Amino acid sequence: MPTYEFKTDDDEIVEVFLSFEQFDKRVKDGQITLDDGRVAKSFFNPNKGLSTMPSCYPMVSSAIGVHPAQVKEHMEHLRSKGCGQVDHTKDGDVIFKDKNQRKQVCEALGFFDRNGGYGDPQPKNMTSLTRQRR
Repeated sequence: MPTYEFKTDDDEIVEVFLSFEQFDKRVKDGQITLDDGRVAKSFFNPNKGLSTMPSCYPMVSSAIGVHPAQVKEHMEHLRSKGCGQVDHTKDGDVIFKDKNQRKQVCEALGFFDRNGGYGDPQPKNMTSLTRQRR
């Protein structure tokens, strides 16, 4: 049975298990009345259907982050590498706003995604990669 996510007025995320028939009966104009009487809004437009790939951005990376005291210096360093404005959390983790920014920042710092596909950060020097695996 499909699982649908709804958001209540107090920003609580609620998962509801509904058959397609139940969905058609209970969800009107993207809203559902929950069993406890609260009204919640769906995260998708039922007229357009579900997205096949949910977005994972903004993405937070601890691996590329720095100590909180080094955030300003890190931002300046990334700017000098041509990465533009890169936001950080209060803990110093990097916040990627989209896939392109992630690729640009990772490659500027020499990071790459070993499990990545097309468009993900790639190693620039394959000989260094083979030396690391030995």
